[in-house]
Amino acid sequence: MAIDSARDEIARTVLIVDDEANLRSSLAEFLSLDGYQSEVAASGAEALDLLERRVFDAVVLDLRMPGMDGLETLDRILSSGPTVPVIMMSAHGEISDAVSAMKRGAVDYLVKPFDPAELSLRLGKAIADARVVRRAEAGARRADRPWVGEDPAMRAIETLVARVAPTATTVLITGESGTGKEVFAREIHRLSPRADGPFVAVNVAALPESLLESELFGYEKGAFTGAVARRAGLFELASGGTLFLDEVGEMSPATQVKLLRVLQERTVTRVGGERAIPVDARIVAATNRDLEADVKTGRFREDLYFRLNVIRLRVPPLRERPGDIAPLAGAFLARFAREMGKDVRGIEPAALRALEAHPFPGNVRELENAVERAVILCDGDALAARDFWPESGSKATAVGDEPVTVREAERRAIVAALARNGGHRERTALELGISRRTLLTKMREYGL
Repeated sequence: MAIDSARDEIARTVLIVDDEANLRSSLAEFLSLDGYQSEVAASGAEALDLLERRVFDAVVLDLRMPGMDGLETLDRILSSGPTVPVIMMSAHGEISDAVSAMKRGAVDYLVKPFDPAELSLRLGKAIADARVVRRAEAGARRADRPWVGEDPAMRAIETLVARVAPTATTVLITGESGTGKEVFAREIHRLSPRADGPFVAVNVAALPESLLESELFGYEKGAFTGAVARRAGLFELASGGTLFLDEVGEMSPATQVKLLRVLQERTVTRVGGERAIPVDARIVAATNRDLEADVKTGRFREDLYFRLNVIRLRVPPLRERPGDIAPLAGAFLARFAREMGKDVRGIEPAALRALEAHPFPGNVRELENAVERAVILCDGDALAARDFWPESGSKATAVGDEPVTVREAERRAIVAALARNGGHRERTALELGISRRTLLTKMREYGL
């Protein structure tokens, strides 16, 4: 299990730094009742010492302290290692300094005196944002991996790929368009004994039937008008390697019969030819169709389906694994920033939350395109929501390229707030500015 995922399952840890003993103890006591584990420090030096010895999910830091003040402590916290969110506490006359602290890296500030419940609310948001950012940063570090994802379903796929790759078994990869089916096909090839052989890919849906047959099986000279020379087909070219048949569900019944014969006999006969030519290509097929339903309606041959479906690998759509959006976005950012030579180093938490709330009907491909566009439009060192949705200027009015209804925007706001607050309804209602009863009514209305 990923470290962040494991930490999500235990109490959140907070370091409270203030030279006033009563304030330290009262905040710690309140936060403990709200599910936090708190440590306290009376000075900046004591806080830095604690941060060297253990990991905290967040720091609550007073601005004015004797010796090392809050601003110097903040600078040293943010420069000493993995980023931890820091919320500043300031008096009424120190608001300008608190704003300055936020420009230097603090995530929020509270003016004394404040309601401890407000601190708890802001801590929950800051910790949730930081975890999303860490997932994005982890994705950026793994940008060269064949795929990036922490969802249990993706880990199960990774295990299955490792098991099936060393065999010669035919694999059927299913999933919606844009989920990255070819990525997994290439990884199966890379991990197989055929890795030194060719990986040949063909999109069945992109070719008319007459051309697909000659592409797959080859043709002899004079087989048809324009066949001025003999040509080997993709089955022959993939011998010793892997042939990837993308969108195999779009294959015509006539071509299905010929493909079935190749799988059964391991030979091909070129168009216009008579000689059976042995081939040794491993078949990995992919489709976004429901082939079982197509078999029932007679659109797809049952015997071919069973030949292809020896091992099935289903790639889930991105909306079923929203926790993978941040690491994927981080990986795409790292790649595009490198390719474009732009010094863009991260994604703002608000933009990451907006991405995680988007259903991504185009799946990973849509997310990839969105990050590429954002990197192009970005004029700072981090991607902001306006870079992803420049037309609307706000995630509340548009998602990607699709308009969003007020009802859908409300549902997504509730989902996002529940996620930020760990499902805690009181805190969620407080953040949204509604009563708990209204929140429960809305949750039932939206099936949450």
